[in-house]
Amino acid sequence: METSLRTSQRCHGGRKISDCEQQTSSSSDQASDEEEISSITEGDDRDTTKPPPLEVQFAPKHNLPQLSKKEFELLYVEVLYTIKHKIGITIGGHLSFIQDLYLYAQEAFNVSPEDHARLMAKATKEKPPIVILKATVLKAKNLEAKDADGFSDPYCMLGIMPVRGLQGVESSESGSLLSSDDENSPKVKDKNSGAFKRFSVKKKSSAVRDLLPAKYIQTTSVIPNSLNPVWNEKFRFDLEDVNTDRLHLDIWDHDDEFSVIEAAKKLNEVQGIKGLGRYFKQVAQSARTSRTSGNSIDDFLGCLNVPLADIPSSGHEKWYKLEGRSAKSSVDGEIKLRLALGTREDRGIAEDDNWTDVRQHEDLMCIFIDHEVRKCKEGSYRWNGELPQAAQTIIHQHAIQGDVTPTQQAVCRWMAYSRKHLEYPLDYQVLLTLLQELDAVWEPTSLSREEEECLAESFTRFIGHCTALIQRQREVFPTTNRQAMARLEGMLRCLAALYGMEVFKRTCPFQQELHPQVTNIIKKSATEWYERTSTRCRKHMSPDTEEDVINSLLELTNQLNADMHHAIIFYTKLYEQILNVQYFRITYQIVERMFGDEVSTTLKDSLSRISQQDSEIPEANSIVIEMGTQLFELYLALQEFCKFKEHLPNSLKKELAICQFYKWFTFAVQKWLHIAKKRALQRIHKAVELDKTVDIKSGVKYSTSSVDVCCCFSQMTEFWRNLDWPDLIDALPMARKLTEDVCNGAVLYADLMHEKLRSAGYYDEEGQFDITEQLCITINNIEQVRRSLMPMPEVLQFNEIQTALDNHAAASGKHRPKHDLSKILAQADGDMVSKITNVVDRVSDKMRADIKKDVFHLNWAPEAVPADDAIGDLLEYLDNNLLVLNTNLLKANFDRILESIWIECLEEFKEALDMEEPKPPVFYQRMYDAIGLLVQFFNANDKGLPMQNILCPLYQELRDELGLHKLDTPSLIEAFYDGKLKEQREWTSTEFGTLSVRVWYKRDTRTLLVEVLHAKDVIPLDANGLSDPYVVVSFCPEHMFQSVPTQTTKIVKKTLNPEFDESFEFNVPLTQCQKKGAALVFTVMDHDYVFQNDFAGEVFMALSDIPGVDGVEVSGYEALSVVTLPLTQPCKKKSGALAVLAKRTWDKTAQDLVKLRTRVQDQST
Repeated sequence: METSLRTSQRCHGGRKISDCEQQTSSSSDQASDEEEISSITEGDDRDTTKPPPLEVQFAPKHNLPQLSKKEFELLYVEVLYTIKHKIGITIGGHLSFIQDLYLYAQEAFNVSPEDHARLMAKATKEKPPIVILKATVLKAKNLEAKDADGFSDPYCMLGIMPVRGLQGVESSESGSLLSSDDENSPKVKDKNSGAFKRFSVKKKSSAVRDLLPAKYIQTTSVIPNSLNPVWNEKFRFDLEDVNTDRLHLDIWDHDDEFSVIEAAKKLNEVQGIKGLGRYFKQVAQSARTSRTSGNSIDDFLGCLNVPLADIPSSGHEKWYKLEGRSAKSSVDGEIKLRLALGTREDRGIAEDDNWTDVRQHEDLMCIFIDHEVRKCKEGSYRWNGELPQAAQTIIHQHAIQGDVTPTQQAVCRWMAYSRKHLEYPLDYQVLLTLLQELDAVWEPTSLSREEEECLAESFTRFIGHCTALIQRQREVFPTTNRQAMARLEGMLRCLAALYGMEVFKRTCPFQQELHPQVTNIIKKSATEWYERTSTRCRKHMSPDTEEDVINSLLELTNQLNADMHHAIIFYTKLYEQILNVQYFRITYQIVERMFGDEVSTTLKDSLSRISQQDSEIPEANSIVIEMGTQLFELYLALQEFCKFKEHLPNSLKKELAICQFYKWFTFAVQKWLHIAKKRALQRIHKAVELDKTVDIKSGVKYSTSSVDVCCCFSQMTEFWRNLDWPDLIDALPMARKLTEDVCNGAVLYADLMHEKLRSAGYYDEEGQFDITEQLCITINNIEQVRRSLMPMPEVLQFNEIQTALDNHAAASGKHRPKHDLSKILAQADGDMVSKITNVVDRVSDKMRADIKKDVFHLNWAPEAVPADDAIGDLLEYLDNNLLVLNTNLLKANFDRILESIWIECLEEFKEALDMEEPKPPVFYQRMYDAIGLLVQFFNANDKGLPMQNILCPLYQELRDELGLHKLDTPSLIEAFYDGKLKEQREWTSTEFGTLSVRVWYKRDTRTLLVEVLHAKDVIPLDANGLSDPYVVVSFCPEHMFQSVPTQTTKIVKKTLNPEFDESFEFNVPLTQCQKKGAALVFTVMDHDYVFQNDFAGEVFMALSDIPGVDGVEVSGYEALSVVTLPLTQPCKKKSGALAVLAKRTWDKTAQDLVKLRTRVQDQST
C-alpha cells in the first residue's frame, strides 16, 4: 500500500457514539442537591434494576483528538486492504468468509454503499504486501550421537524452497536437497513429494516478534556436546507463494570450522531465488568427502519439509519428527519449531518499526467498540466487552499483517477500551481483565519508548478519572443502587490491579502511591461533601431564630448519621478489602472535626440563649416545652453521631471534639424531668377520674387507669433509655429524680385506687360482704402498676451507676456511699404491696367466720363420718368464692388471696385443736386427713397456690401436732422417746456433765451387756458443793420392756467425777431392740439419806444404734470404744408428744408417764 495509508496520524479516539454524545452533553458537572439527599438518606432497600448514575458527568473532560474525515477513510481503506490480503488458515473463533468481513467493516464504519465501492477500488489498486515466514528454531531432542564421546555438535540450516525454484531439480534422487547422497537418483521426485505431504501442520501457536531479516538460507549457532540442543533463534523469510512454498530444514553435526556452514554463507551472493536449489545441492556435495581422504566432515542428523500453506493465521508451535536422507535411511530425534506468517512492505523504514500499525490497531478497536456499544440496548455498562467474530478476525489479521506483537495488542486493547470508558461507562470487570492480560504478557523490553509514553498517558487518564469519581462517590455510587456499588467495587479492583503491575511501575515511576493518593481523595471528598451539606442545611435558616438553628443542626446531624451508617455498612468494607484503606476512620475524623467546630459554637450559644430566656418566662410558656421534640431529637441525633466513635481505634477516640455534647443539654434534661413529673401526676389523677373497666378474653379484670399510668411510666423510662447519658456519675442525680418521680406516682395511684375502694364501702363493718368486680379491679390495677416498676433497675442502669461510683471512688481515693435508687424502688414496692395486702386480708377476714363454722362442724361431726364428707361444706364454700376471684384476678393477686385464706384456715384448725376439749385419736385422724385435702384443694395440681407457700411454718406445726394427736397411747409414748433420742443426738452442751459407757448386744445369748464406766462434771446437788452420784439403768418405753428389770450402780460419795466400773446383763429380744423409740436410759441421781434423791441428768441411747443390734459383730468389751454422752435435763414446759399425753386424762398409761416426766422436770435445774 501507499506510505500515506500506513502513516496516518495518531489519534486518541474513533468516532463517538451519537447517543452517548447526547447523554454526556446534557449532563451537568454536579448532581442536584435533591438527588444527593435522596441518594444518602434512602433506606437500605437497594434497587437492583435502576441504572447507576452517569459517571461521565462527575469526571473531568479529556479533549482527545478525533479522526478527521480523511484519516477515517484511510483507516477504512486499511481495513479493506487487510481483509483482501487475509493470510493463514482461519482458526476457531474467526470468520473464514471474506464477504462477511467486508459487510461487518462497512456496518461498523457506517459507510454508505457508494463510499464503500469507491474506497474498495482504492484498496484494490494498492500493491499486495510481501508475505513473510517468521520461524523460530526452539530446540531438538533425542538426536543421534555422531562423535566419539557419545554426543554431537548440532546446528540447523534452513531455507525456503519455492516450487518454481525446484522445477529443475525435482528429478534429484536425494531425499533432501541439503542432504542427498546421489543427486542423479531418479527416485527423488516421488520421495520429496511424499515428504511434503507428511508435514502438513495446522496447530495454533503464539505469534513471533523481532525476527532477523529474511535470507535464502540461514543457519543456527552450533550447540556443542548435546543431543538435546536448545537454540531459541528467530529467522524471517520472504515468500513468493505462500500456498506452494515449503520450509526445508537440515540438522548437521559440526566437525569442522567450514564445510556446510561455510558453503551456506556463499548463498548470500545468490542473485535471485532460482539458484537456491543449486546451492542447496552444492552445500550438500561440499560436505561430502571421502572417508579415506582423512578430511573432517559434517555428519547429517536429519531433515524435514513443512508446507507453509498449512500454517494457521495465528501461527503454531509444535514438534516435528526428523526424516532420513531417503526412504531406506532412518534418523532419530525431533525438533520443535514456532512458525507464523506475516507481511511487510518496502516503506523505506526499518522493518521492526511498526509504530504506525500499532496506532492504527488502537483506532480500529475504538471503531469496533463504538459500534458494539451502539448495538447494546441495555447500556454500555452492561456490555461484556466481547467483539463479534468478524471484528476479532479483522483485528487479528491487522495484527499479523502489521507485525503487532501480543504485548502491543494487549496495550492497544487497554488503551482503546479505557479511552472509550472516558466517554461512556464500560464494565469495570472488562477493564480489569484487560489489565490482567497486559500484565501477563508484558516484559521489560517488549515496548518502545513511544509506546511506553502513550501507555503511561492512558494510565494517568484512567487514574484521574477514577479519583474524580471517588471524590464524588456519594453521588456516583449511591449505596441505594446495587449496580452502582458493584461498579465502585470493580473500579477499586482495577486501581489495585493497576498499581500492582510492573508495567505501570516502569511507565509511571513518579506516580504517587495508591494508598496515600486514595486517602487524600477521601479526605477531600469528605470535606467538600460536608461543606455542601452544611450550606444546604443553613440555606433557609435564620440565625436569630433559635428554632431555625436547632432544626438546621438536626437536619445536618441526620445527614451525617446517614452518611456514617452507609460508610460503615458499605463503603468501608470495599476500601478495606481491596485497597486496605480505612475509609470510615478517615471520613469520620474529617467530618467530626468540621462538625465539632460548627456545633460547638452554634449549638452551645443557641442552647445558652434558650436556657436564659426560659428562666425569665413562666413555665407554661417554656421554650423547652415548645421545642422539646426538636431538642430531644437533636440530642438523640448527636448521640448517634458520637456513638460512631466505637468503630475507631482507642487511640483516636480521645481526639474527638464533640464527645462532651451532652453537657450542653443538662438544663434541658432537668426541665424535661420536671415537666414529666408534673404531667405524670396530672395524668394519674385524670386516669383514676375517668377510669373504665376493660374486658378481655382471659376474664381478668382491670381498668383503663392502670393502662394509662403504665404507659406514662413507660414513656418516662423510655425517655431515659434513649437519653443514654454518657457520664453515669453525672447521671445519678437525674436518675434519682426520675426514680422518685415514677415511684411517687405509682404509690399515689395505689392510694387513689385504695381510697376509691374505701369510698365504695369496702371497709364498712355493716351490711353484707361480697366479692365484687371493683375489688378485683383495684388490686389488679395496683399489681399491674407495681409490675411496671420492675424493669427500672435495668432501664435506669442501677448496677452500672454503682460501678461507675465505685471506680471513681477507687481512682480518687475517696469514700463514696452507695446510691439509694434500689431503696427508693423497694420502698415504693413495699407500699404498693401493703395496699394490696390490706385489700386481700380484708377478704380473708370477712370469710373467716364462715370458715370457722365449717371447721367446727368438721370437728364435731360423728366419729363415723369420713374426712372428705366432713370437710365438704368448707371446700364448697371456698370453691364458690375462689371461683369468682380466680376468674377476675391476676395470678399474683389470686395467689395472695389464696395464701391469706389458707392461713385463715390453718389458724382456725389450730384454734380448734388448742381450745376444744381433747378427743379420741380418731377425731384427730380425720382432722389430719382434712388438712391433707385442703392442701390438694389450694395447690390444685400446681395450678393454685405453690407448695412452698402452702408448707408454711404454721402448717408444719399443725401437721406435726395432729400427727401426734392421732396416735394411740403406746405409739405416742414411743414417739415421745423417739423425740428424746433425737434431742440427745442434737444435744452438744456439757453443762450437766458427761457419762462414759460401753454397750454391746450379744446375739447368740440375746443378752445386752452394759458397762457403766464413769461420769464427769456432774452438777453439785449437796450443800458441800459435791454430790453422791449413782446411775439407774432402765429400758423405755416400759410397755415394750415390761419383763426387763431396772439396774442401779453403786453410790460414789462426795464427788462430781465418780468412777463406777460396773457391768450389767439384760435379757432383751433382738426384735424389741430394733423398734423405733426403743431406748436405753441412764439416769444419774444424787443419793440423799434424809430427803428425796435428786435428779442430776439423763442420757438416752437408741438400742438400734448399739453394736450387735445394728448387725456388726462384736467379740467383747475390749473391741468396743468408750462412748461418752452429755447428760441432759428436760425442759419444764410440756411440749410435743408429752403435751398430748397430758391431755389424755382418761388414759392411766399416759398419765403415769406424764407424772414420771413431771417429777423429772420438776427436779430439773
